Amino acid sequence: MYKALFFDIDDTIFDFEKCSLAAFEESFKICDLHYSKSIYELYREISKDLWKKQKSGEISVQDVLNTRFKILFEKLNLNSSYYKFQKVFEKNLGKQFITEPNVYEVISSLYKKYKIYAASNGILEMQINRLKHANLLDYFTDLFVSDDIGYDKPSDNFFKECLKRSNLEAREILFIGDSLQADIIGAKNNNIDTCWYNINGYEKPKDLEVNYIITNLIVLKSILL
Repeated sequence: MYKALFFDIDDTIFDFEKCSLAAFEESFKICDLHYSKSIYELYREISKDLWKKQKSGEISVQDVLNTRFKILFEKLNLNSSYYKFQKVFEKNLGKQFITEPNVYEVISSLYKKYKIYAASNGILEMQINRLKHANLLDYFTDLFVSDDIGYDKPSDNFFKECLKRSNLEAREILFIGDSLQADIIGAKNNNIDTCWYNINGYEKPKDLEVNYIITNLIVLKSILL
């Protein structure tokens, strides 16, 4: 019997692609820089490559956050301050709260039976702001975010710190997330049951054990209630 549910935030609670695009476009406007769709696509490629390296343990989350716009500005030969743009982007992203389908119905229903936690890589203040804007923050017992925890997913230390702070045992938790590497494998390595939010319908690796696979969060109600 689970006592608590741990939710990843980006691409599980929020539609990160839509949030990121909105913040990116607004930041270019604020910084008075020329924007085009091709620039965003270049940024996506850079960001995707960096996050892949982070999940494999080559670099940290902070490395991703601190270098993605530096690389972008260098490739675009922009003379503007990438650091200034980075801060503007982070502020704008903190205002974006486009959710995945059925988030409100699912979270508000599960909240009546389980403790709800967030477990995410990123910046704590930003995630608090986004959940607050989305009127979801009050459903969460606590937020475990890498810059505050001191470790990144999928490291064992991240999950151990989450267990310590929540005062829960691994067997009492179901972890729900979209990333096989950061969420599912990370949780499994720490004996936490998992639910893979596989909205894109990817094929599961044959050697990977997952307790539940869903393509819509609404299915959690039939699994858990």
